[in-house]
Amino acid sequence: MLAKVTVAEAANAVADAPDRIRLELIAPFVEAAARVLTQECGESVSKGQLFRVRSPQTSNEVSALIAITGGLGGLVIYTMSEATACGFASRMMGEEVTEFDAMAQSAVAELANMITGQASIGLERTGYSTDMSPPVLLIGHGASIATFNLTRLVVPLVVSFGEFAIDISVKESA
Repeated sequence: MLAKVTVAEAANAVADAPDRIRLELIAPFVEAAARVLTQECGESVSKGQLFRVRSPQTSNEVSALIAITGGLGGLVIYTMSEATACGFASRMMGEEVTEFDAMAQSAVAELANMITGQASIGLERTGYSTDMSPPVLLIGHGASIATFNLTRLVVPLVVSFGEFAIDISVKESA
């Protein structure tokens, strides 16, 4: 059973975190993304240059936010253009998706859910038991979240039909 976690609660959990995010907390998300995208979408993934950002605004047209609690606290945000989101939905649904409608939105939310679930399994193996919220989709470039002014490590990932990024802001819970 998933814990009931809000994005605001998870943001508050990492608000006082130092700007240094431990890489061993990031690797399970990148590994899970590569595995899920290969299995579910038939895509190979290459990683771009990591960078940090601190802003209350999302960085692309489609963002799927998932709050993390338990042994770690924080947020994971999967961001992409609408065209890339439609590409993922097309691969997952087995048919061409040209409009980011309710079905495409559901596919992207499920993709975020699968990646985070797989990352949680990887984190559990290293001693971090976590719970996660259901995905929350934000649509529209530059959407702002009042509690979102956190330092996030951004891991750009590239697939054949576009780029998406995993924005990660997690820390060990006290």
